[in-house]
Amino acid sequence: MKHKINSLFAKKRGAALITAVMFFVIISLVVVTGISTSVFRDYVTVREFEKSKGAYYLSEAGSEDAMYRIMNLDAIDAQEVISLDGNKATTTITTISAIKKTIGSIGDILFNTRRVKSTLTVVSGASFNYGVQAGDGGVYMSSTSSITGNLYSTGPVCGGGKTGSNCLNGSSATDNIVTGTVLVATTTSNGVITNITNQGTASMYANKIYSSIIASTTVTCNTISGSNRGSCTYPWGTQAPVELPIQRPQIESWEAAATAGGVITQAECSSHLEGDGTYEYTYIINSSRNLGPVEIQCDLSIEGALDPGDAPTITLMGPVWAKGNIDIEGYLTIRVDPSISGQGLSMVMIADNPSDLINSSTIDVKDDNPVFEGAGVNSWIMLLSENNGASLGTISEAIEVQDGATGEVILYARLGDILLMNNTSAREVTGYKITLANSANITYQSGLQNALFTSGPGGSWTIQDWKEGQ
Repeated sequence: MKHKINSLFAKKRGAALITAVMFFVIISLVVVTGISTSVFRDYVTVREFEKSKGAYYLSEAGSEDAMYRIMNLDAIDAQEVISLDGNKATTTITTISAIKKTIGSIGDILFNTRRVKSTLTVVSGASFNYGVQAGDGGVYMSSTSSITGNLYSTGPVCGGGKTGSNCLNGSSATDNIVTGTVLVATTTSNGVITNITNQGTASMYANKIYSSIIASTTVTCNTISGSNRGSCTYPWGTQAPVELPIQRPQIESWEAAATAGGVITQAECSSHLEGDGTYEYTYIINSSRNLGPVEIQCDLSIEGALDPGDAPTITLMGPVWAKGNIDIEGYLTIRVDPSISGQGLSMVMIADNPSDLINSSTIDVKDDNPVFEGAGVNSWIMLLSENNGASLGTISEAIEVQDGATGEVILYARLGDILLMNNTSAREVTGYKITLANSANITYQSGLQNALFTSGPGGSWTIQDWKEGQ
């Protein structure tokens, strides 16, 4: 009996041990399975993350390859595929206009895809180092007109409403203010500063200075009279003229970009019969719209509203070239495309009629305070006229701005006369001859030394924006 009891206890202990072992094994399997599942899941996550990251770098590589080739003018198809370790990036180049392209690139690693998208625009540079830069025609100021900045000219600088011999020979009058340095780069009889007052520590440089107030304690000249300085501190010698910031090749580049963006033919323009029996053609804009890049084969008239509450907004998307005159009047706003805000890019509007550069190719801005807006910092609208009447001795204005026109605007007429009057303002003015009347003001803005414009073949591609897509 005792033996049977011991045997029974032994069997029970064995069964309990087996049960404990099985329980331990099951628990261990559960724990190991849980750990291994978690580890495997983490492993898969890491692998997927690595593939996703690799796809991102692959898409970037495709985008950068396309950007490099476009910026270096290398050949590239509308769609390019690059491969790396059996994986690929597909890059699509879309031409929006002559001055804008988008690049979309998709990186794919074992069905893990990432996308990047960038936009390229064409820009060209111009350095405006002076608030006003004039050619041999000089600068003429009257009434309370003023210049906030420096003035450079190769012709006479005449304040006090002086013209002709009254300027060149000097006579008493009320001065006009130029806050910065005034420099007339010639030792001829035209090398004159008359009736100008500058400020701060700015000085004057000219062959002859009459009836002026020089802020600096020194003045560089050969003759001085009627001024607050009794004699010239330093002599003034012959100076090499400073080149104008924009030459004909750059203008042709903008015109080419405008043409590439589309052409509005003369047939699309309104016609009216002139008194001499000829027809004039005008493309009229009188409501809000986008404009450019475009060539307009007639005059361009942008007509604003009579009521400021109805003022239209014209958004410049690229260079605008009118093969005639440009007239801007009324309550309206002309602005740089806001989508390029923060890029420091500007737009240009050109009046250039190759068949008539004396009586045509003019720009007239007037009536009811037209406003010009940039797109963020260092962004302007340049009005450019190729009228050459002033350089040929004719009495005509290439650009006339009046009646309170204001904003981020640059005026440029390398061969013509620019007239500002009636409480108008501009950021920079360059012309063969420049006339300021009434209370017109030019306020130079820092950043104009390195102004960038959306451009054509003469410019270079630059990155406007970049972002990761979905």
